[in-house]
This record gives sequence, structure tokens and C-alpha cells, in this order.
Amino acid sequence: MTEVTVEIANPRRRKKRWQRLKVIADTGAIFTVFPKSLLRHLGISAYSEEEFRVADGRRISRRLGDVLLKIDGKERTVPVIFGEATDAPLLGVTALEILGFTIDPRTRKLKPTEMLLL
Repeated sequence: MTEVTVEIANPRRRKKRWQRLKVIADTGAIFTVFPKSLLRHLGISAYSEEEFRVADGRRISRRLGDVLLKIDGKERTVPVIFGEATDAPLLGVTALEILGFTIDPRTRKLKPTEMLLL
């Protein structure tokens, strides 16, 4: 497991109020999950709701929104799932790719990756 410190803010606010958060980077997860209480505290609102299948086969619904995510000084707007109290905060592969990072499988450390335009 790779733990990463990220900073998040509301992308729609001119004056950014950054919140620091430690999360697990999970290259097996497509989406990023942050606690909905934190997202609401930052004034981030959801724009849709999606259904997901979890590891035990159940289907659950979660709200989706956008968050401004910063890692090592690099920031981008990424989609985020509004996590419930029982959901682990995760940094998914979509956010990693948008920011241009990957996880080195040998060291389990975050590292910059070459951005490809195909």
C-alpha cells in the first residue's frame, strides 16, 4: 500500500482554502474517494449519482463531484466520489493519470510519469 499526502480545494472558489489529507493510492480503483463531510465543508457539491459494485457483490450508490487536487505542487481538477463514513479515502488511478503520476511497483512510491498525447 502507498500512502500519499494530498491537498484538496473547491475548484469553483476564487480564494482557495486547501485541506491536507492522507490517502491510500490504489491503482486498482478507478475513482478517488474522499469523505463527503470534508467535501461539503469545502463547499463542493455533487453533480450526479452513480451505482457501483463493491467487492462483496453488493451495489451501492454514491454522489460524484469535482475537486481541485494538489500533489507535490501539481494541481488539477479531478472527479471524486463523496464517500460515506465506512468508505476508505482513496486516490484512484484516474486522478493519478490526470496529474501525471504513477506508483513504482518496486518501491511503492509515487513518481512522475511521462504524459502521452495519443
